[in-house]
Amino acid sequence: METWLPGRTLICLWAGWLVAAAVIVWLANGTHIDITLADQAFDFHQQRFQLKHDFLFETVMHAYAKKILIGCWLILLFLAVLPTTIAAHLPAKLHGYTLSAYALRWIVGLALVNSSLVAWMKHLMPHACPWDITRYGGHIAWVPAFSWHAATEAGHCFPAGHATSGLWLSALCLLWLPHHPRKALAVALLGLAAGLLLGWSQQMRGAHFLSHTLSSVWLMCGLLLCVLSFTRSHPSCFHDF
Repeated sequence: METWLPGRTLICLWAGWLVAAAVIVWLANGTHIDITLADQAFDFHQQRFQLKHDFLFETVMHAYAKKILIGCWLILLFLAVLPTTIAAHLPAKLHGYTLSAYALRWIVGLALVNSSLVAWMKHLMPHACPWDITRYGGHIAWVPAFSWHAATEAGHCFPAGHATSGLWLSALCLLWLPHHPRKALAVALLGLAAGLLLGWSQQMRGAHFLSHTLSSVWLMCGLLLCVLSFTRSHPSCFHDF
């Protein structure tokens, strides 16, 4: 059985993931960073988030970015399910990565599971978006992210959904594993950065707090770690392109 990463590396990553959970909870409940950042995006004189309908943030970074990334996912899905006879004619290796049907299936699967999990959690959670709370012209009292929330018809804003449109890109690191771990790490970090950027764009619009975005990042990291820890990198039942 060939593993994606050495055992010691996985132990360190899992430890970092657990520490990150404690840091996110502390930031959300032990500091005022959520409110502080939302205050900076909100114009208290005009009583509105100035960038809520800004073309760059609403159209480009929200609508267009989501469509482009869904298109990228569909392309990878197509490559993942191509018959071996067709896939054999595609370039298999470039700049250190191997175009593996097995890895691609994990990548598209992780993207689907992550977006579905976040959508399910948003449906269950009563957390309000910044623009829904009374401080920013809404009608719901603000409660820290990891505190008890009363049931409410509005809300359902936690964790951040739009960030997941980019966070799944971190799973592309599987294409560089197990032979190029440093390149894989760089790809994973770039993918997480893309998700953070999309999450930040929504924060500027008043759609999310920082803790919402960080929680989505944490969930994606956990799912990716599960694949790295509990699956093998090249099982014999699948063939590389």
